[in-house]
Amino acid sequence: MKKCKKINFSEKYLSKNGYSLLRPVDLPEAWAAGVTYKRQAIEHDKDLKKKGKNEDLYYYVYKNERVEIFFKGLSRSIVGPGEKLWLRSDSNLVMPEAELVLIIGKKGMPVAYTLGNDLTAWDIESECPLYLSQAKIWNGSGSIGPWIVPIETVGSPYSFELKCIVKRNSKIVLEASGNTSGLKRSIEELCYYVNLSNEVLPGSVLFTGTTCVIDHKFGLKKKDVIEISNPSIGSLINEINIHPVEKKNF
Repeated sequence: MKKCKKINFSEKYLSKNGYSLLRPVDLPEAWAAGVTYKRQAIEHDKDLKKKGKNEDLYYYVYKNERVEIFFKGLSRSIVGPGEKLWLRSDSNLVMPEAELVLIIGKKGMPVAYTLGNDLTAWDIESECPLYLSQAKIWNGSGSIGPWIVPIETVGSPYSFELKCIVKRNSKIVLEASGNTSGLKRSIEELCYYVNLSNEVLPGSVLFTGTTCVIDHKFGLKKKDVIEISNPSIGSLINEINIHPVEKKNF
């Protein structure tokens, strides 16, 4: 029997040998939980106050019993490792959000974990929270990968160390890190609310919120390269492109 060659799926190997990783799951739906970390809630409210909006809207959601659950899109919204992420043409401040992502099974609970990048058009969302869907959903507005880790192999989902790096012209222009130990909601609670009167299809994914809070003045640019990593799940790497401006025909 011919011996199989062992393949080292490093970033360099993939680029040099023409192999590419597929998106780890052919998801039918993507969902997300918002402001599940305290720092995120505080920073979001600071931005709103700068615009004269004095209500602590995000902190209210953070401390409230009901979880913020929003639709992140269909399969076309979420790309895999090595694929292009796309910025909205009508936004000047799209930020990366590094997150632990749940792969949902038949009973509405996670069967595996992966990494995710939940792009957010913060200038649109902060203008008015009612614009949330436009700030979160468009073609190529998120990514997942590179691998999925079965829940049985993970001691605790509340100890994942996440790191987010953005390179621009090969130089690091953003570096942030965080840990899922700061997640206020339990995994079971997040799954309960995403499925409440709204049973999601198996294979769907649930973004659990970003633990890597970054400067809200930072916006992604074309050809930026984002790397979200965790020692157990690997590195999710995507390059940025921009949707072309669409002229109004009315």
